[in-house]
Amino acid sequence: MKSDLTKLILTGIFIILVRTLSIANNVDSDGFDIKIKLTDYKNDSLFLGYQVGNQTYIKDTAIIDKKSGFFNFKGETKLPAGIYLLIMKPDNNYFQIMVGENDQNFTLTTNTLDPYIQADLKNSKDNDVFFNYMKFLSDMRKEAEAATALKAKDSINAVKKLELLDKKVKEYQHNLITKDKGTVSATLIKTAIEVESPKLGDIKNKDERDNALYLYYKEHWFDNFEMGNSALLRSPVLFQKVDYYLEKMTPQHPDSIIVSLDRIFDLMKPSKETFQYYFVHYLNQYAKSKIVGFDAIYVHLAKKYIESGMTEFLEKDNREKIVQNANKLAPILIGKRAPEIKVFKEDNTQIALSEIKSKYTVIFFFAPDCGHCQKQSPDLVAFLKKAKERKIDVKVLATCTYLGTDKVPECWKYAKEKGFDDFINTVDPFLISRYKTLYNVETTPQIFILDEDKIIRSKSIEAKQVEEVLDFIIQEDNSKLKKEVRGH
Repeated sequence: MKSDLTKLILTGIFIILVRTLSIANNVDSDGFDIKIKLTDYKNDSLFLGYQVGNQTYIKDTAIIDKKSGFFNFKGETKLPAGIYLLIMKPDNNYFQIMVGENDQNFTLTTNTLDPYIQADLKNSKDNDVFFNYMKFLSDMRKEAEAATALKAKDSINAVKKLELLDKKVKEYQHNLITKDKGTVSATLIKTAIEVESPKLGDIKNKDERDNALYLYYKEHWFDNFEMGNSALLRSPVLFQKVDYYLEKMTPQHPDSIIVSLDRIFDLMKPSKETFQYYFVHYLNQYAKSKIVGFDAIYVHLAKKYIESGMTEFLEKDNREKIVQNANKLAPILIGKRAPEIKVFKEDNTQIALSEIKSKYTVIFFFAPDCGHCQKQSPDLVAFLKKAKERKIDVKVLATCTYLGTDKVPECWKYAKEKGFDDFINTVDPFLISRYKTLYNVETTPQIFILDEDKIIRSKSIEAKQVEEVLDFIIQEDNSKLKKEVRGH
């Protein structure tokens, strides 16, 4: 059974087919020949798998040779270096083996209960290193358990014993990484070494210390990860490290996430395969994101990496579609000045967005036959009524998206029926303003919240959320104003 990493990237309006990222992309006539015997295993088939990202894939299936008792995984093309899994039926339990670039012909005899301890290996330096390390950790774990059990009777000596064991583990790891550098095992074990804490004796304030500690760990987060080593792509550790960095170590703001993604991709560039997988993964993630403002991340990835020619692994048509989509979104990202439009009121006079003088403006694109518009319209009416009662300076520009003069009467009828009396009700039946293009109005309803300078402060929200979001914006503006006053 074979698997590849072909991905579908959902962008909301099209599907991108990515060229196959095959795990067997290092062509070599020597191939691989891995023989496995599990002395207590009762099934007649065994799977060779691997992990990429947070997914497990099956590379091959071997059927037992009943005479020898061996499962034989064999192929004419070398396996890419990495951590592989021997997956057992029926419960899909597994243990890991190392496959180095030049360590692909070996024999392993062991059992399923204690595979690392009972292992008999032939012709595999990489697995010798890894299995011996696992045996060492097993011994250290037993000693640590014994020391912990003594804590109640002799806590001082127990603590000393645990500290000594910790020191022994660290020494073993550092010696292994130096002596066996270049093996998959050394690359993997290096990732288990924690970054040493910085000395912050000069910083007395707790908040300042915590912030300095956070910044230090963020800067050194990948110190022990060879991000440009393709072997780590096929491991369970890289995705966990990257995902935690983006989700926990990085403030969940588009600008901060963009900086972190750029750093990650820069570290991964020596491994085209790793860069390709993670770029596709995060392009997909942020293309589908429903979080307001995160479309800026998608636009950044499209402009910096795809438009500049750094993603030839994507089909040309798909690259062009992504860039085209990003170009539509770029002018209406949060923080950009809203595009100017001139639309028509019921008396056929024009009004420009820039002519609306208010502290805040809500743009509401709707269609009378749109079910979601009908549902959200009362919420928007209630919002404006409450805003007036609270003396909030806000206006609503409602633009009906019906096209053709014969449809315009339905727009005015809808506005009257829904109570849009206090809205600025408009139409543009011939798209003179090009609002559909400028605001990427492909579906309705669409809501934008602008400030006094017509800067987009929020978008892609429901009408029932407008009050809460606007309150947040007002608080943000008031806080900024107070800081500016104090600064003077």
